[in-house]
Amino acid sequence: MDAVTYPQEKVALFINDHFVPVKIHTDDHPELTEKYRVPWTPALIVLDGDGTEHYREIGYLPPDDFLAHMNLALGRAAFEERDFASAAGYFLTIVDRYSTSEVIPETLYFLGVCRNRMSGGTADQRRAIWKRLMEEHPKSDWAKKASFAFE
Repeated sequence: MDAVTYPQEKVALFINDHFVPVKIHTDDHPELTEKYRVPWTPALIVLDGDGTEHYREIGYLPPDDFLAHMNLALGRAAFEERDFASAAGYFLTIVDRYSTSEVIPETLYFLGVCRNRMSGGTADQRRAIWKRLMEEHPKSDWAKKASFAFE
């Protein structure tokens, strides 16, 4: 990550705009490796101000994949805080900018849930997004999770 992903200007700007980055060398801080359950590096862990973990990714990611995952992390954190409008915004960014990313099925799933929550519980928007999920990614675990809506 240090050699390819982090030096990219778009990655550095995104990190600085959305996160308080902390880089820890696991050999130098085994207590933190234990506390945050880091079995392998690089490990990207997104915590909120209270230390609650909202997202985790282990292993190298090229710049665009990294950005897709970090948008997903922000979307998931907003979703867990029940800020469905903000979460939907992050998910739409992924769909619009990173349409070939492997996180698209998960993104569509959560985008559908956000739209459902934002519309007061009506299923129409959720079903429309999940229909796309089922058509474009039928073998994904996320399509399986959405399949109940079409039975």
